[in-house]
Amino acid sequence: MTINTNEDDMFTPRMAVVGVGGQGSNLINRLYNYGIKSAATVAINTDIKHLNMINADKKLLIGKEITHGLGAGGFPELAAKCADTSKDMIMDAIRGYDMIFLAAGMGGGTGGGAGPVVARMAKEQGSLVVAFVTYPFSLEGSRKQKADWSLEQLRKNADTTIVVENDRLLSYAPNLPIEKAFELIDNITSNAVKGITDTVTLPSLINLDFADVRTVLQGGGTAVINIGFGSGNDKVERVIRSTITHPLLNVNTENAHSALIHVSGGSSLTIEEATKIGEGVTDGLDPKANVIFGARLSPEMKDQVRVMSIVTGVTPRLGEGVVTSQTAEYNRDFMEGIDRIY
Repeated sequence: MTINTNEDDMFTPRMAVVGVGGQGSNLINRLYNYGIKSAATVAINTDIKHLNMINADKKLLIGKEITHGLGAGGFPELAAKCADTSKDMIMDAIRGYDMIFLAAGMGGGTGGGAGPVVARMAKEQGSLVVAFVTYPFSLEGSRKQKADWSLEQLRKNADTTIVVENDRLLSYAPNLPIEKAFELIDNITSNAVKGITDTVTLPSLINLDFADVRTVLQGGGTAVINIGFGSGNDKVERVIRSTITHPLLNVNTENAHSALIHVSGGSSLTIEEATKIGEGVTDGLDPKANVIFGARLSPEMKDQVRVMSIVTGVTPRLGEGVVTSQTAEYNRDFMEGIDRIY
């Protein structure tokens, strides 16, 4: 496990979070209002009404001559054309960033169609591109077919594609109202993005070196993100258990080759505790896997600890059912952790 605590060896990379489509733009709005300082925010959409509701550093209406600002109507091929015809505008907005997080919902029009095109453009101008996308609920039959096509296109153009499976996330909180369910998905993604950007660009207990981040995420393929929470006297053990029992995608990790671990905790969090947590959540990986690790103190968390792990090179099992063996105790840790942060 690689640990870097030398701030003098670090440079500050330019980072941006780019939301494409309705769901991606909603995430941008949340991050902007949340006060993210370590990355620029860019919202891209074909729907002018929705775009006008979003707060962001930059907002782009693409394909105006094609859709007249009325959206892509759920057609990803049309949205892809909108992005291609707006290439100059998009390239101007994303130029010069070392790392771009691209957020989109798979299964719709603009996110699923324009998202892969924006990823390709970002790669063309030299950015490390990490996509955070959601996969539709099982009841959304036609959207799942579109999502599969969009995911295939996105994997061709992004360095790493992190997929959050909606069904799997909701298995941990089956009684949530649908509006709260989508809010929870946004919370998970925004927390992951902010955690990485802050730890790379801001002074931390244990810094993430951008060169190591690039090594893990460049050409990472499909990735799974795990989130865990713990508090109390046994917070280390609880956060490890919570993390490994709450993967947000059904995957086979046998061929996983790299992992990025980020730990956040209150001012009492020690390096020893953070390191033990990092070792615990990666215990099941191949000993030869490249693991990098960062930790950041957040006084507002008090006695709580939060872990985010991104494991790359996994094989997804989308739509193959949801494992529900998690205990109520750790589901409670998971949901209470989300509530306390947001």
